[in-house]
Amino acid sequence: MRQFSSTGFRLWNLSREAKVLYTTFCVLILFGIASSALYYGDLVGGKLDGVRRYYAGAGAPDDRQPAPASTPPPDRRAQPIVEIPGDADTARQPLVVAVTYRKLLEVTHFHLFTMPVVLLIVGHLFFATGASDRAKLGWVLAASGSLFAHLATPWLVAFVTPGLAWLHALSGAAMTLTMTVLTAVPVVAMWRRRPARAD
Repeated sequence: MRQFSSTGFRLWNLSREAKVLYTTFCVLILFGIASSALYYGDLVGGKLDGVRRYYAGAGAPDDRQPAPASTPPPDRRAQPIVEIPGDADTARQPLVVAVTYRKLLEVTHFHLFTMPVVLLIVGHLFFATGASDRAKLGWVLAASGSLFAHLATPWLVAFVTPGLAWLHALSGAAMTLTMTVLTAVPVVAMWRRRPARAD
């Protein structure tokens, strides 16, 4: 962090662990920007009619057509019917529906903009501890890798094979461990007695 305050600071002068942290942040933000475009395209489409329909409703009039005087009531026969079994054991089972492309895109979009910021903040705090450069690099690499994997595995499970569910669980456990270390070690270092200076 001191490097940013110096007048001659250049990004190529950063330590290796800082380069890993910033690269992870920037790549995930780029993925977040791409997910924004995909999400917008899926919700609205590429035409003005899609914008009108999304924000003003399915029957939204455009500027050239007058609005209808009244809207007829919805046809109740067109509503989906969900049958719930009367069996007591079956009723206890949760209703499980596969995640749609849009829902997965929405969740990924949200996480691509939040998780890199969390990693960037706790990574900076971890850099300010007394850990060795090797430990800093190792923990930041592990956190970055687990974060990438955990964001990617829902897509792999949904669109490649459900057999990769174990990878999602493993990456979640790895992400929990690494982010805990990056968060807890700075708190301990902050409150620990300062080491005696050698004269």
